[in-house]
Amino acid sequence: MLLSVLAFIVVIGVLVVIHEAGHFGMARILGAPVEVFSVGFGRRIWGVARGGTDYRLSLVPLGGYVRIPGLGPDESDVVGEGSGAAELLPRWKRALILVAGPATNLVAAVGFTAVAFMLGVETPAFREEPPVVGWIDPGSPAAAVDLAVGDLVVAVDGKPVTMWQQLETSIVTAAEHQVELEVERGGARHRVTMVPEAVTRYGFGYSGIQPPVEPVLVQVPAGSAARSAGLEPGDRVLAVDGEKVDQFYDLIRLISPHPNQEIALTVERGGRRLEIAVVPRDVGGEGKIGVPLVPPTRIDRLGPVAALTAATRECHRMTVETFRIIGRLLTRKTSLNQVSGPIGIAQISGEAARSGLESLIWFMGLISLQLGIFNLLPIPILDGGHLTIIGFESAIRRDLSFKVKERILEVGFYALILLMVVVLFNDVVKVLPNSVYNFFFSP
Repeated sequence: MLLSVLAFIVVIGVLVVIHEAGHFGMARILGAPVEVFSVGFGRRIWGVARGGTDYRLSLVPLGGYVRIPGLGPDESDVVGEGSGAAELLPRWKRALILVAGPATNLVAAVGFTAVAFMLGVETPAFREEPPVVGWIDPGSPAAAVDLAVGDLVVAVDGKPVTMWQQLETSIVTAAEHQVELEVERGGARHRVTMVPEAVTRYGFGYSGIQPPVEPVLVQVPAGSAARSAGLEPGDRVLAVDGEKVDQFYDLIRLISPHPNQEIALTVERGGRRLEIAVVPRDVGGEGKIGVPLVPPTRIDRLGPVAALTAATRECHRMTVETFRIIGRLLTRKTSLNQVSGPIGIAQISGEAARSGLESLIWFMGLISLQLGIFNLLPIPILDGGHLTIIGFESAIRRDLSFKVKERILEVGFYALILLMVVVLFNDVVKVLPNSVYNFFFSP
């Protein structure tokens, strides 16, 4: 818990300060005055005045803010100290200062992601493979339509997909909404329609389609039936009782009907074939040898130039996916449960920190990208809202009154508070103990 809180403070603190540094840097370049550059919010605990700017550390270490007279009403203004009375800067200067914050986050996102690639990013190997159906979960939505192992998914809702990552994202964000898959089988194509079911408290979509996984034992836990029989990590299972095994799901399928019955596994180890007898244990009426399905992963460790190229490509992909998901949220095709607030971000920050420095840096790149995109949305009180007002003022060739702008920002503020309440409620629901969650939310 403490690690999650500390990681959250570091992630949000650093990224918000980067955002505000973008505003500050552009204001300095344009010669605009900056009254305050604060790291943190609340009461000033230390600072130094230089060049007309009070550089300060404030009590609450969650990000920071800048105060720029002439920028217009802003959420960082303090009553009695706001910039409303100051003469407004030219609209083009205000626009450049406003856009510099989100732009700095976007640049930082590429930088963090590039550093993560240089340190080494571990990802599931199948995510960039063609979306070939490796297994279909019995009783799942996919099992009820014309899909078969070996089918290649070529499009989702009319949009081409070329790798598993694209198919996975399309399904995860479409819980309880109809999706159409275009599938290629034996050189012919056909379409199937299904409705992914919502799973977990996050409301993720689940279709039952799984990628191919080779029948290699990655982990053989101590005390398992597999370890007792002499199986070792790295063993490739070729057959069960003489029946060929092409992938890990075949292993599960062929072992499941034999609880407490001896079976023979043909395995390949170090170039040799071995016959190993094992007795699966009875787990809920199914035979299990205690070997988990662990999809293979790969580590991408790149040089500086290749890392920057890969980071730019990855940030572009995530930006496209972000706007796609925003569109689905607005059309209610994706559940708001999938949006994480402060609690969710704190949890993920802690998990990333526990996973290693490269995971934390990758996560910071992701959040920096989302922060930049979110701030560019045309929502009053955000930078994008201010930019929208400036665009309107440019169109009518005059500035709106300060009071009108304040009213617009008040509406945006209350709308943002309402959104935060909903997101926080979802966050709290996700971390409730199962017994409490089931009591209140299970049908």
